[in-house]
Amino acid sequence: MSEVIRLHVRYSTPDDKGETRRQRNERFGVEEETPEPDIDPDTAYLLDWFWNLHSARAESFDGPQPLSFTDIANWSALTGTILLREELGILRQMDAAFLSAHAIEREEARERRKGNT
Repeated sequence: MSEVIRLHVRYSTPDDKGETRRQRNERFGVEEETPEPDIDPDTAYLLDWFWNLHSARAESFDGPQPLSFTDIANWSALTGTILLREELGILRQMDAAFLSAHAIEREEARERRKGNT
């Protein structure tokens, strides 16, 4: 699941001009260079849960903040979703993958801006 998150961040994060890698690949006719992850239908619900949690994520000047246990517990209570301990662990791993991939994208964008000045 973490690789699915990394690929999503890599190809769906807009650049300084608001264009994602996915959109740029489509514009240049090289859609095949945009990998599509295999998602196991038995665990696809975890992706839905993660993106639902992510939509309420706190942001700071440093970027997105980690999902806290309180965030997850409140989401669980508000949605009536009962989490297994293993599912909680997977959601936290997905969040770590998201934060790591987002940090890489930010750093690469910073480098590109440096090279354009």
